[in-house]
Order: sequence, then C-alpha cells, then structure tokens
Amino acid sequence: MKQVKIGQSVPRIEDHRFVTGAGTYIDDINLDGQAYGVALRSPHAHADILSVDLSEAQALAGVLFCFSGDDWAAEGFGHIPSKSGVRKNTDGTDFREPPRHCMAIGRARHAGEIVAFVVAESRAVGVAALELINVDYQPLPALTDPRAAMAPGAPQIWDDIPGNLCIDWELGDKALTDAAFARADHVVSLELVNNRVTAAPIEPRGAIAAYDAASDSYTLYNATQNVHANRETFAEKILHVPSQKLHHLAPDVGGGFGAKNGVYPEPALLLYAAKKLGRPVKWINDRSESFLSDTHGRDQISRVELALNADGKFLALRTDSIGNLGSHCATIGPFTISGGSARTQGGPYGYEAMHYRGRGVFTNVALIDPYRGAGRPEASFQTERIIEYAARKLGFDPIELRRKNLIPADQLPLKTAMGLDVDCGDFPHVFAQTLAMTRRPGYGDRVAASKARGRARGFAIAPYLECTGGAPKEFAKISFTADGRIAMATGSQSTGMGHETALPQILADHLGVAITDIDFIQADTDATPIGGGHGGSRGLELGGNAVLQVAREVVEQGKAIAGHLFDAAADQVHFADGHFYIPDTNHSRSLREIVDASVDADNLPAGLEPSSMNKETTFERGIISIPNGCHAAEVEIDLETGVIKIDGDWVVDDFGTIVNPMLADGQVMGGIAQGIGQALMEDIRYDPDSGQLLTGS
Repeated sequence: MKQVKIGQSVPRIEDHRFVTGAGTYIDDINLDGQAYGVALRSPHAHADILSVDLSEAQALAGVLFCFSGDDWAAEGFGHIPSKSGVRKNTDGTDFREPPRHCMAIGRARHAGEIVAFVVAESRAVGVAALELINVDYQPLPALTDPRAAMAPGAPQIWDDIPGNLCIDWELGDKALTDAAFARADHVVSLELVNNRVTAAPIEPRGAIAAYDAASDSYTLYNATQNVHANRETFAEKILHVPSQKLHHLAPDVGGGFGAKNGVYPEPALLLYAAKKLGRPVKWINDRSESFLSDTHGRDQISRVELALNADGKFLALRTDSIGNLGSHCATIGPFTISGGSARTQGGPYGYEAMHYRGRGVFTNVALIDPYRGAGRPEASFQTERIIEYAARKLGFDPIELRRKNLIPADQLPLKTAMGLDVDCGDFPHVFAQTLAMTRRPGYGDRVAASKARGRARGFAIAPYLECTGGAPKEFAKISFTADGRIAMATGSQSTGMGHETALPQILADHLGVAITDIDFIQADTDATPIGGGHGGSRGLELGGNAVLQVAREVVEQGKAIAGHLFDAAADQVHFADGHFYIPDTNHSRSLREIVDASVDADNLPAGLEPSSMNKETTFERGIISIPNGCHAAEVEIDLETGVIKIDGDWVVDDFGTIVNPMLADGQVMGGIAQGIGQALMEDIRYDPDSGQLLTGS
C-alpha cells in the first residue's frame, strides 16, 4: 500500500477480516477441555431468597459444578465497586453504595439478577440443569419509578439506604441562578423524560476463563471495552489476588456503546469455576438474557427551567433531574446523573448563571451505566427542548433565539457556568454552516403541501457542546521486528470503531512507513502495562496522541543514532518521508537502516543501549477536549398512520484534526441512527407493579 497521511479516507484494514468471516470473537474461541456456564436468573424483581436447592441439577449427567449466592458468599469474594467520578453528596457526605455482589445473596433486587450458576459439559446440559434448580422465593413489592421510590413510605430496596437515594448532588451557583430567575421577564419550565434504552450490540457479552495451577494464574478472554481497569476489579476487588495473576484480553468485540465498558458478574463466576474445576469455562449471553442483564442507559426525569429577558436573551438555566439507577450502582452509573449530565448543561449558549441538581435513585430494574455519551446527550436534550419550548411559547423564532444566545468566538476561551473550560470553537459559524445546508427556502411551501395531504412537517436545529477523554492516560509501544515489520501496542481499544486503521495511520504518516507494515496490538494486559480501553470518545484524543508521542520519540532517537553515523550533531539531522538526512549533503539513511544499525552497540552514541529505537510512552492530557457541532432535521409525519419520513438530516461537527474522514463520518452516521432509534422506536419498559421487563426483544 502506498504511503498514507493523516486526513486521508483510508479504507478500514480490519474490514477484510470481518466481511470474510475471519474475525475472532469470543464465541469463535474454544479452549481444550472447555466447559460451559449458564446462569439461573431471578424471575422476580424483588424477592427474598429463602432457599436454593441444587441437588437435582448437580445430579444431572454432564453437570460439573453448581453454586448459589450463599456458596459464593462463603468463599469470601469481594463485590463489584462503582468507579463513579462523583462520590459525594451536596452536603459533603458520601454517596450510598450498596454491595454489588456477583450473585444475589439472600435477596434478588431485579429480574435477571443471578441466583445460581451451572457449569456443564455442554451449554444444552447446563440449560437443562437450570430447570432442576429449586428456589423458594418470598416476593416483595417492586419499584420501577424513581419518584415512587423516593416517596415517604416506599418499600426499601436496601435496608440501610433511606428513601432509596444513592446520591443528591448539585453544581453551579444556586444563589446567582435564583437571582437571575427573580428578575427575568420570562420564565418557562418543562418536565422531560429521557427514555431508558439498551445498547444491544450485535455481539452479546461473553467470556472464557482458564486457570493454570502451576503458576496460580488466570486467563480471561472477555468481550469488554476495557481490559486493564476491569482486570484490577476482577483480580483484586473480587477474587483478592494480585492483578498480575490475571491475563485479561479481548479479541474482536462486536460493538459496545458503553454497555461493555463496566464490570459484570459473569466473568468473575467463570474465573472461580475454572479454578474449581481445573478446566476452562465459557459463557455466552443470549439475546433475551442481554435485555435482562446488560446495563441500560438514559432513564432520567428532569424539570428544566429557562429565564430570559424581554429580548430573548438567556439569563439562567435551572435543571432538577432524577436518574433511575436500577438496583445497584453500576461501574460508572451514579456519574451519569451527576457530573456526566451536568458538565455540558446549557450547551454552547451564554448564561449569567446555571444550577443543576441530580439525584440517583435505586429501583428494582436493571442497572444504568454509560450508553453513547454517559450524560452529555441527556444534557443536550434538556437544553434544546427547553429552548424550543420557550421559543414557541413566547413567540420567538426558534432559529433566531438560538443564534442570538450562542457564545461568540471572541469570548473564548472561557469557563462555563458549569465549570467547563471551553478553549476554542466558533459556535455561530458552525450554526450558520448547518443552517446553510438545510432547505429552508421553500420550507413554508412544503409545510402547506404536507398539510394538504393530511401530514405534518417540522424542522429543528440543535447545536451541541461535548467533552471527551475518559481516563486521562494512555499507553503506546513501538517495536521493530527482525522481519521488517513494526509492532504497535496501545491501551486504547476498538469495539468496531476503526482503531486498527486510524492509529496505524498516525504512525505511518509520522514515520513514513507503509500502513500495511504495521501490526496493531490492543486489549491485552500482557502487551501494555496500562490502558484506558474505550469510553468517553477517548480513542484518538488519548490513544492517537500516545501513538503520535511515541512516534516522535522514535524520530528523536533515530536522529541521535543517524547523527552518530553521519559524524554530525543530532540537531543537524532532519527526518522526512521515512529517511534521516542532513540537507545539502549525501548523508541519508532510511528508518529501517537506522533501526538495523541500532541493534549493534558499535553504531550507537555513548549512553544508548542496543535496540533503543523500540520505544514506549504514556500520554497524559491536560484539560479535556471540547468538541462542538450542530444538527438539523426536517421530517414529515403521516397523521393517520404515524409513519415518519426523514426528509433531511444535516450536521456540522468541529472535531479538530480529522485523522480519517471516512471513519469519522461513519461514527457520526451511527450516532444519528442510534439517536433516531431512541427518539422513535426504542424504550425499555417494565411493568410498574411486578417489575417484569416488558420489552425483552
């Protein structure tokens, strides 16, 4: 392949493997002697577990091992901790985090919680064994609505957590916000529901665990977005063994969208069973189980208020949100209703003041964790809905009301009323670009034509402010192999987003090598000492910068070696198109020649060790990145049938340097599709009385 550059739409290298069926997903991996695990899940949303009788299941031919929550508790294993970035209530007290054990111990708190686990010679035998497990449940009242869960006299999901309240957190200047509302000419308020959804990635969750008695160590293949952070939890927090005893790796992962970022119980159960049996154990979630047991997203109820002056200038924004966390704190869960939703509250508009209150509440439903934005889309939804409502109620043009309140470019950098440092951007320009792409001329005629056909037509435009980054550090390592190839290992990880192309594209551009000469290694705790996986749109911001940083270190090292070979100072050596050279001389060596020379100590300046061209680095960002953009859409609705036609969807994004435009476009298009899905078709519903999942497919 010819030399590629940053900014080119290089086709995805990994796609050939995927479209020819050569991808390696969890269910493609089979280890010698492998057994199969299946989970018995609670049919009740809330019930005391009086007894679990495993005897009949254990007696079934082909069943190897059965255990219940009481058995798990007897082993003394730890629980799954939350890693929420917000851990304090407004009054300074700690948020309330009940133990999230890997199995229900004494009480089930949502339909789908694991009550027992069976390991068998085949999955079919394991499933048959589930029918032979006898569990005596005492059903309890179930709560699905967080408002009802906070009401006086509501059933207690956790005995030591009054009012079922996990966290009560605020951000912003309440006094300044209240003062702005008091002198406003207009105040509008709106109650909003951001419906519960689930990621439903094309590949369900799954894992395979193995134990090696000789080294007293484990190997875990896991369809996860974050092998490093989750290794620490599985090893040290749950099993109580050093992290170094667990080799955690992810093969190809078929989508995540946040739902595969956190820690789940099943891999821990597999690790336990693998050691107990001395055999590898595989578990694959089926689609119905996924709806019950995967983490969900969104599910916020918000009261949003906007204060304006007579001319429509925004004065203040006030938001009070209640988040349905489910039965436990998920890995990040409480953060979505607190810091996740608060940081970008208000969008790219100017306000004198803002105040946000977020309360996370326990109920008897599945857990909430990040889903495609982890709070930021919720903030955009709240902001844009109240602005649209204000425009219509007060008689302002929705487009012009937004335009006049966008923060001008000459006011940047600034710190928003929510404390977010916005370093750059031109929000009015992005807004104008988006509007120019739409078909506004003739819109009135299209509205009239739709009305004549018994249809309604609408148009909306919505700018947004984002923040990215996830964990603040990322690792990258480059090794030059004897066969002329380059091995590049990163702690950043793809679950289908194109890292295998974009990250090598950065290295190929900077080192002047063919992208096809780069072997990409990811999601392997043995290959990289640290890593942030994927979450918070961090892949290129951190992973890309780590690759760029290590590439620059390679070049600087190469200049020192080349200078020694040229009998010149390193600062005289230039590097371009894969060659080290001194201008206006015949001194020139290719990168590969310098790499080969670096193996021999005689070719190196004093102080350098052989193979010193192999480099590794950890990139650490400063402040988080603040992308922005604007979306617009025009739709027509058939009032008789409810059929919705999207006549146009336009978007302008300010993402900074675009490494691969085709990949970036694909990510945006996927986000649009998922947004449309939530707006029009997706809604996880539970029966309000029984807590049973009603939308299990």
